[in-house]
Amino acid sequence: MKYSLVDADVDRIIGLYSEADREELSSELLDVLRMSDVVKILDESRAAGPGSLRDVLRVCQKLGKTDASLAWVVGVSNSAWSTRGCFHSLESADPAIERNRILAMVLGRPGSLKKDASSGAYLLNGEWKYASGWKYSSYFFCLAVVEGGAVPDIRMVAVPAGKLNLIGDWQATGLRGTQSVTLRAVDVEIPDCNMEDYSRILSGENRAANRSGRGENQASYSGLFTGVLMNCLMGSMLGATEAALEFVAAAADKFPIVGSTYTSMSASGAIRAELGRLHSALDLYKRAAEYNADVIDKSAIDSSIALTTQDRVDSRGRVTQVMRGCVDIVQDLLWIYGSSGLDKGCVLERIWRDVNVGARHGGFSKFVPEEAVGLAFIGRDPKEVTRMF
Repeated sequence: MKYSLVDADVDRIIGLYSEADREELSSELLDVLRMSDVVKILDESRAAGPGSLRDVLRVCQKLGKTDASLAWVVGVSNSAWSTRGCFHSLESADPAIERNRILAMVLGRPGSLKKDASSGAYLLNGEWKYASGWKYSSYFFCLAVVEGGAVPDIRMVAVPAGKLNLIGDWQATGLRGTQSVTLRAVDVEIPDCNMEDYSRILSGENRAANRSGRGENQASYSGLFTGVLMNCLMGSMLGATEAALEFVAAAADKFPIVGSTYTSMSASGAIRAELGRLHSALDLYKRAAEYNADVIDKSAIDSSIALTTQDRVDSRGRVTQVMRGCVDIVQDLLWIYGSSGLDKGCVLERIWRDVNVGARHGGFSKFVPEEAVGLAFIGRDPKEVTRMF
């Protein structure tokens, strides 16, 4: 995969983007996005193997400076492409995916799979919230539990996006363009080949054979599913935060500080120091994100590098700190810029909404990542509280 071509696609996508895309991506933009390799960097089915998680991070940071929603959809699609590698039946050319490379996925509460007595087919029922990018996608990946088992049998299911019903619009104040709607499946027939054991995806067992015949440096993200998912979402928040910092820095010479003798914000030593601190903080978060991606990429390339439980929970923990750090930086930028930064239509107000919504994704909120890190650190099994690591 030639990343110069991906960079050219990114520039073209940014060039096509308009304010109208902030609520829902336009058909003109989607025509390009759906045929671009930008949304499938982690596709393992190509002869040369997938790109890297570091590349996804870089692309999403650049797109996130234009719009966090656009970058979020690209990050989710790349995560779903990595998941698609677990579905060997979908590795052959699929007309729907050939026409539309955008994929979508969500974990959340599993739906149900019930075997129909007459046809012998599995029927999918359930609801999934926060289905980012489903409106734009060809396939949707979600979890479902097979009914009637003595122990929970959780499957990852690949569903043609058009077979799911929209039952709830996206009501959140931020990340409006992701259209992270609520979906429902009603007796959707799922072939056996469109289901995979979720535990085998988490462990990488069902893709272990994929390494045979690969080149020495050809990556396989087998067994790194949740690490890929967690890290695919960071770039959008980092890009948006960088855009906010640049916006305030550019305004520093233009506006006085009301209620003071300062003729501009940049004339205040305190504000100069605060901008310097926030720039340094964002730089640290970027380096943490790159380190996370590199840890997973190295394990994907070298099968002898097996990540420990502590490695895995630490990765999710660092993403959580990056997300919360982005919220803190944007909040502090608003404190510098002033209340006009919350005027509707102001760049800072829009970024503030997007970052606050994105950082509260279920993978990072409610102290579960921190508790998982703590459990591993004191020698207990983080699976007591979560399997997402």
